[in-house]
Amino acid sequence: MTLYWITPILSYSPLVLGAERIMCQPDAEFEAFRQLAGRQHPRLLAMFKSSLLLSDEEEMCGSELVELDLTHEGDIVFDGEPFHLSHCAEAFLDRLLNKRETKALVMAMDEQKEVCYEMHEGWIKQWLTWMDAGYDIVLLREDGRFR
Repeated sequence: MTLYWITPILSYSPLVLGAERIMCQPDAEFEAFRQLAGRQHPRLLAMFKSSLLLSDEEEMCGSELVELDLTHEGDIVFDGEPFHLSHCAEAFLDRLLNKRETKALVMAMDEQKEVCYEMHEGWIKQWLTWMDAGYDIVLLREDGRFR
């Protein structure tokens, strides 16, 4: 089963993923949300596989020694104890849109939504709240875990 997590980035040095992650299952409502974001800009809701965030070695993306658990209740900190951020993740984070551009696109996304799904309102509101607090947002994809 694939799960998606709308995740605030609280800090980049070290990388801190906020505890207020929103778990989204791949249903029609979430897929419509992703498509709505993609129509605004292909990288507006940038997605990265959570399994590639970690690194055991400098040259590798992914870890066989440590497993990232996005259901963890607190912030997730990539400070080397126990999580080392992979160079693939660093490159991905460098390509995120800037905050001003992202906020304008999210606001346009809110205005241009054609079908009003119940969850879209909440997801957009939370996204804007996180942006007002100064956080970037990333979509993490978690594959194959059954809870």
